[in-house]
Amino acid sequence: MISPTTIEKILDTADIADVVGEYVTLKRRGVNMMGNCPFHNEKTPSFVVSPTKGIFKCFGCGKAGNSAGFIMEHNGLSYPDALRWLAAKYHIEIEEEKGNKEDIQQQKSDREALLTALSFASKYYVDLMQNHEEGKTIGKAYFIERGLREDTIEKFELGYSKKEWRHFFDQAIKSGFDAAILEKAGLIKKKEKKEDDPNAVDDYFDIYRERVIFPIHDITGRVIAFGARQLKKDDRSPKYINSPENDVYHKSRVLYGLYQAKKSIREKDVCYLTEGYLDVVTLHQNGIENTVASSGTSLTQEQVKLISRFTDNITMLYDGDQAGIKAALRGTDIILENNLNIRIVVFPDGEDPDSYCKKVGGTAFEQFIKANETDFIIFKTRHLLGESAGDPIKKASVIREVVESIAKIPDPIKRSVFIKQTSSMLDTNEQVLIAEANRIRLKGNEKVSKQIDQEFENLIIHEDGISERNININESREKAIIRSLVLYGNLPLDEENLVVKFILDEIEMDKLEFDTTHFNEVIIIAKEYFETHGFVDEYFFKNNEKTTQLASDIILDSQKHLLSENWALVAEKIVKKDLDNYKEEIIDNLNYLKFSHVMKLIKLNSEKLKENLEEDAQREIIEVQMELIKVKNQLAALKGIIIH
Repeated sequence: MISPTTIEKILDTADIADVVGEYVTLKRRGVNMMGNCPFHNEKTPSFVVSPTKGIFKCFGCGKAGNSAGFIMEHNGLSYPDALRWLAAKYHIEIEEEKGNKEDIQQQKSDREALLTALSFASKYYVDLMQNHEEGKTIGKAYFIERGLREDTIEKFELGYSKKEWRHFFDQAIKSGFDAAILEKAGLIKKKEKKEDDPNAVDDYFDIYRERVIFPIHDITGRVIAFGARQLKKDDRSPKYINSPENDVYHKSRVLYGLYQAKKSIREKDVCYLTEGYLDVVTLHQNGIENTVASSGTSLTQEQVKLISRFTDNITMLYDGDQAGIKAALRGTDIILENNLNIRIVVFPDGEDPDSYCKKVGGTAFEQFIKANETDFIIFKTRHLLGESAGDPIKKASVIREVVESIAKIPDPIKRSVFIKQTSSMLDTNEQVLIAEANRIRLKGNEKVSKQIDQEFENLIIHEDGISERNININESREKAIIRSLVLYGNLPLDEENLVVKFILDEIEMDKLEFDTTHFNEVIIIAKEYFETHGFVDEYFFKNNEKTTQLASDIILDSQKHLLSENWALVAEKIVKKDLDNYKEEIIDNLNYLKFSHVMKLIKLNSEKLKENLEEDAQREIIEVQMELIKVKNQLAALKGIIIH
């Protein structure tokens, strides 16, 4: 929706060193700058920023990109939101792309109106609690009674809503807000009109009344929703009222406290996960700032992805009663599927993280966690075994449930370790557990099935009694072709062609495809741009949303020598060598791609010949097969591939 001209202006203006420098301490190293990576823990700097190229790359964890990519990764934003963030930082006016549908502009306007209304509401609730008698004597008194300090109340922007039915509504309307937007934000509600009253007019009332308010922030700190807790013991309404979902708030994509916790999570390399708002607020006040809450809902894929931006380690903190234990067992398979490490801490019966932290203090609380945290698989095995109480049928069910969780883990080494541990605990043969885990993975994982098919294609092919190795083009060869596009696209390949045109023509003429899906997408993107502009350069790849990570990897990998103290001399030699060899490199890699393509066609024809075909059809396939074998041998001779 942002116009290409505006995107180009933003990326040209957003100095990578300036953007990254707000979050990372950078030191100059030759033409580049270096610092400790903000995306993983490291003692020796491997995070490189190239001001001249406008990109960053961590040689430790592999993350790379331009200014927008850094803000996306660091602040957990989408590409358009990262561009808007940069535009605001550099005071760049955003022009919307012409020709889009009208509802796009309307959606954008509604989204901004919602955020503005929610921000106004948050400030309104804070002001009521801090500066008005009702708020101080009821709302603030509640938080003080719960042991919260003034600085903690301010940190989380806690507030209070008045007892009156429409005090907020009246103030918001006076300030120029539209009732429809306030209702969509979940702040007010329209009264039902009486059918027999022709003179009835629209009337509204506040949804939050005489409640303490917990603002919910997105990862950049904007208020996007509220949780409102009742204070009256005789109140029959729900204990908590939460904002409805809308254009800016999707509860499955939000974790309470993540905005305040993300820095500490990254520094401590672990995220403490609780259920309630006060659990988070109390732990933060006691120095345990790497804490977030799922707000009583089961974990979702989006929430786990959010946490994985900052750490691979999650420790779940739950009440010690049966409800707390069941909550600890919910949603954990999603964490396992994302290859994160899960530990469980269950508090003494009758305690929750909030109450126990107040009881023992922050230091003792963290010591309790370290002493009592248990790996989730082991915790689940012990707990379910305890429930089975020697019943063989229940035990079989326990074994199956435990193995189902282990099978979710993508890392085969982790799976192997857990199977070994749990086989002893379950008193079950390890091979039985391995077989069951494999069965579950093969049944439920299409990717595994495709991988098995691919591995079969890479086996020895027998053609006309001759055995040969199917030298299938691998990812490094494919990436080499993409590398040539990025680095040498506008250099001449011969008297008639630029590199980009030569590569695109060869791929189209022979209908070549990469095994790596993303590389096929890169070729399509490059082709579309080339057909429109007549060239494809480094800048295009670096600043295209879909290719920025790959292009940044390629560019900075080609500049690894810049980390040397004698970088200038070394760089000159390496660049010269690259330029001397780039034509040969491109042709060689395209030949490998063609060879792989021919081998796949040969295999497909071999399969067809096994079918019960008419004689004419068989003769036709054999003729094609002989021609393919001839082409294969020619390509093999070009690259010296040995045919056995």
